[in-house]
Amino acid sequence: MPKQCLEVRVPGKLLIAGEYAVLEPHAPAVVVAVSRYIRIRITPAPVGLFDAPSLGILAYEWRATAEAVAFEREDDRLSFVTAALNQVRRYLTMQNKALQNCHIVIDSDLQDANGLKYGLGSSAAVVTAVVAGMLIWHQGPDDHPPDATIIFKLAALAHLATQGSGSGVDLAASCFGGWLRYSSFHPAWLQERIDWPLPELLKSPWPFLSVERLSPIPKDLRLMAAWSGTSVKTSAMIEAVVAVRESNPTAYERFLHDSRISVEHLVAGLQSANPGRILAAIERNRQALLRLSEAAAVRIETPVLQRLHALAVEAGGSGKPSGAGGGDCGIAVIFGEREAAALAEAWRQGGVLPLPLSVSDAGVTVSRIDW
Repeated sequence: MPKQCLEVRVPGKLLIAGEYAVLEPHAPAVVVAVSRYIRIRITPAPVGLFDAPSLGILAYEWRATAEAVAFEREDDRLSFVTAALNQVRRYLTMQNKALQNCHIVIDSDLQDANGLKYGLGSSAAVVTAVVAGMLIWHQGPDDHPPDATIIFKLAALAHLATQGSGSGVDLAASCFGGWLRYSSFHPAWLQERIDWPLPELLKSPWPFLSVERLSPIPKDLRLMAAWSGTSVKTSAMIEAVVAVRESNPTAYERFLHDSRISVEHLVAGLQSANPGRILAAIERNRQALLRLSEAAAVRIETPVLQRLHALAVEAGGSGKPSGAGGGDCGIAVIFGEREAAALAEAWRQGGVLPLPLSVSDAGVTVSRIDW
C-alpha cells in the first residue's frame, strides 16, 4: 500500500565553538541542534511538484530521468533541492528503484517573518530534509529507516555539489541532533572522490570525519541565542578568513591552535560538569575569533554581538558570535533558570533580540506517516 502522506522534521544548528577552524582537517568544533525546524511534507502526485511558501515558490514542477532530476524553470533558490533530489536518485538506482513523482512542500522557522535568515543552517537543513524525506518516502512498511550516517553522507555530497565547499558541521547537527563534537570530512578530500561509485563512497570511511555525541550535558546549563538583526552571506566571510592562511600563516596557525584548545577545554568542561571551565573555554574561543577577525580585516563580532557578550558576562555567563559572525546569531552559556531569564531580559533592554529555542536532542524525525 503506498503512502498517502509523510511529514519529516529536521532541526537547525548553532555553533558553540570552532567556527572557521572546522574547515580544516581534524580541527574540532562543538555544534548543537536547535528547536527551530525545516519541515517537509510529501504526498502522492501524478507529476513532481515542489512548494516552498516562505520563499514564494509554489507548484514548481520537477522531472526525474535516468540521468538527472531537473526543475522545468530555472531558479537559483532551487539549487540545493535539485542536488539533494539527484543524490536520492543515485541512491535509489543502487537499489534498483526509480524516483517516484510526488508533491514536496517545505516550511521553515529558521528565519523571521520577513524571510531574513537567522543563521541557523537553513540550507543544510533543507538538503537534509529533502534527502531524508525522499528516502523514507520510497521505503516499504517493513523497511528499516535510513541510517543517519547515510543521510549525512548523501546530504554532504549534495551540499558540496551545490557550493563546492563547507565543513558539513550544520548537516551533522540536522542529521544527528543533540550536542556534538565534530570534525569535518574535509571538502577537498571529498571533492576528489565525488565521482566515485556511490556504493563505494557511502560504505568507505571518510578519514577526517568524526561525529561524537556529548552526553550528558550539565543539568543547570542554559544555552541561549540571540539574533543580531542582520543576515550575513557566510561565503564572503569565509573567503576573507581563508585568505589569511596564505597572507599571514603565523596568525592562521595560532588561530587553529587556540580554537582546538578552546574546543577541547569546552568538551572536557561539559563532560566533567565544570561551569568555570565551560565559560572560560567559550571566552577563549571568542578571543581566538577576535584575533582572526583582525588578521582577516573583517568584523566577526559586530556591535550588537559585542553587547550580547558584555551582558552575558555581567549576568555570570559567557557569550560569543555563532557561525561566521558579522551578524546572524550569537550564543551565550549561563547556569541556572533564573540567571537565564535575567539575561534574556537584559538582552531585550539592551536591544539584543533573544531567540526562543532549546536544544533538539533528535535529528531527523518522522512526525507523521499515513499509509
